[in-house]
Parts: sequence; C-alpha cells; structure tokens
Amino acid sequence: MPIARQALLRRIAAVATLSSVLLPAVPLATAGRDEGSPLRAYLVDKRAAILAQSAKEAVPVSIHATVTAESRSGVRRLRIGRADQPQFQSLSDSGRDFAGYDLGAGSWDALVGTLASAVADEYVVQAALQEVPLDALDVVFTSIPERKSETLSYPNNLSYVAYIDSPATDAQLEALRQAVHAQSSVIDLVTRPQQVSHAEVDYVRTPAARDPGQPPGLRDFIREEKRPAILARQQRARSGGPAREPQPLTARAHVEPHTGLRRVFLGKDGYHQQLHDNAPELLGRGLAPTVEAHLLGVTGTCLTHIFEVQAATRDVLLDSLELTVDGELSPRFGRDVATPARYDAIRYRVRIGSPASEQEIDALRAAVEATCPLYNLVKDAQAIEGRIVRGGYTSAIH
Repeated sequence: MPIARQALLRRIAAVATLSSVLLPAVPLATAGRDEGSPLRAYLVDKRAAILAQSAKEAVPVSIHATVTAESRSGVRRLRIGRADQPQFQSLSDSGRDFAGYDLGAGSWDALVGTLASAVADEYVVQAALQEVPLDALDVVFTSIPERKSETLSYPNNLSYVAYIDSPATDAQLEALRQAVHAQSSVIDLVTRPQQVSHAEVDYVRTPAARDPGQPPGLRDFIREEKRPAILARQQRARSGGPAREPQPLTARAHVEPHTGLRRVFLGKDGYHQQLHDNAPELLGRGLAPTVEAHLLGVTGTCLTHIFEVQAATRDVLLDSLELTVDGELSPRFGRDVATPARYDAIRYRVRIGSPASEQEIDALRAAVEATCPLYNLVKDAQAIEGRIVRGGYTSAIH
C-alpha cells in the first residue's frame, strides 16, 4: 500500500475513533414518545409503516433519470423521475480548473453522499424492524480514489462510520450493522458486480458550420473551455511534476429525527448539500428523491461528463447531449419484509447532436464506457467497510 494512502487512512481512522460505552438495552416499544426522543418515536411509526406493507402485493419500482449537458456552460442538469411523476432536479459541475463553475457537486462527491445517505436510511429501517432504539444517527462516508488502469480511476477504498446515540447493547448494534449490510440495495449495487448494458446512442447529424445568428452553445464549451482545460492537465502530467496524493472524498448524512429525511453535507466543508426522502408508503413527504433513484442518476451525470471529456480530448464537437438511465428495483416490504430489494436491468441511452461522423460517435461511446468512473464502479465489485461509534456526531468530534 502506498505510504500516502496509508497516512490518509490513519488520519481518517483517528478522526472517527471514539471509545465504546456499554449501556443497558431499552426496547424500542417501551422508549417511545414519552421519553422525549423524536427519532425513537419516528422509528415506532416507521415500523408500523413497514409492517403495513406486508399485507400488500409488492411490485417492482421503476427508476428513471435524465441528464442534460446545458449548452455553453456544460453543467449537467439531473432530473429524477418521469414526466408524469414528481421530478427532482440538481446540478452537477466541475471545479474551475476543469472548465466548470462549481455550480453543483461533482459526480464523485455526489456518489459518496448518496452512499452515506443510503447507509443511514438502512440503519433507520433495520432499527425499526429490530426495535433497536436510536436517539441520533449520522453516517460519515469516506472514499480514497485509486487508479485502476492508465485511463481509469474511480472512488474506492469505501468505508463509513455510523455515529449512533442509543441505549442498545453492543450486541444489538452489531446485529444492526450486519443487517444493514445484508439488506441494503445500494450496498449490494456497489459490492456485487452488476450487469450493465452498453449505452444505446441516438445520433443526429448537425451542420458542420453553426448558424452565426445563434448564441454560443455546447460545441463552444467543448472546444473553448473543456479542451483547453484537458490539454493543460495533460501538459502538467508530461512535465514530470510531483504526483498528487490521493484526495479522500467525505460526506456526512444526518438523519432528521422527526421526519427521517437525510440531509447530506458533501466534502469537508459541506459546501454542497443533498436531501433524500423516502417513498410515500414509508413515511416519505415528497420533498426530495429517494436515495435509490438518486444513485442511478449520479451514474448518469458521470457518464454525461465523460462524454464531454472524451469529446474534448478527441476534438469531437457536440451540439446537444442528453442521457437517460433506467433501472428496476425489486420489491421490498411486501409479504416478506426480510426480502432485500435489488437493482436490475440498468440501461443507458444517450442522444447526441454532432457534426461528427457516425463512426466517430461510436468510437466516442466506446471511449466513454472504458474511462467513465461510476459506470465502471457499478460494473465492478467494491468492498465497503463499516463500523459503529457510540455517541452523537457533534459530541464525537468536539
């Protein structure tokens, strides 16, 4: 293991360390609203909602998301949900050194944020089912990206710390942790290799010369912004300067005790934030997307960005770029509440307008799939390590 990565892992572990305190067990059913813990009261309601689903016929959940590269800025606009469904939008962008404007979190940061939120949500679900009382819950998720080949790197070395304020025993919390890893659909998506289709391409040939009466568009961003930024990066790499140490990615998901909403702070400074809600039948209020849908949407923003990157690298002009991602989530909380939900039939379609030839566009697609970080992360198998630290997150670090 490289020395730099060992040092980073030691620093992360040191921040997360907190001595365990053995406390007596308190059943969830006897620790409800009268004890003044909003999260315990929410878990009672959550358990009732989950058990209510056991009397119903479960059906798969269809997930759909659309990502559009926005004209002159190149920013990726993510829309989760179909046109006839409630839609949620967010922006994904790069830093200024990569021709972005930092208008939204990058795909890697958003991925780590969705993982933190998914783990937090599963702790809530399993605590409700096992009647484990929780008074506070935060999950800090960390990744140290690693290069997989000369042209591919993505977030891995995945781990989290769940900060839990609870009177449950150590044995109860360990059983809770094991149930989370066994049941989470998102953990399964990341830790098990997925069968992901090649992106289907709908290609429209556009004129080689743009109408001078039209405002600057995506092709201007590709040629005047993204390509110079990529060439500058390549020049720095050729200059033989000191290699950059791996930069850890960090996100914290805080469970709002009254509602179960997860507020996610991305990066060390929490500059960008995400919000995740549950499905209506699981006490969701329609305030934000589910984390399961957002995770597939994030893979779409990454693919869209890499289409921009590869187009700029190959000097392929794009006039329009829109990508859709679809998938199925198998039933959960039907007649068998112990059956975990699993992703299936993940597929991508990209619509491209470009003056390039059809052969150039097909070569572009192949290059994108070979180098897209999150596309390959989903296809590969990753390990996720997790542990529990007793005490609320704030008191644990201050």
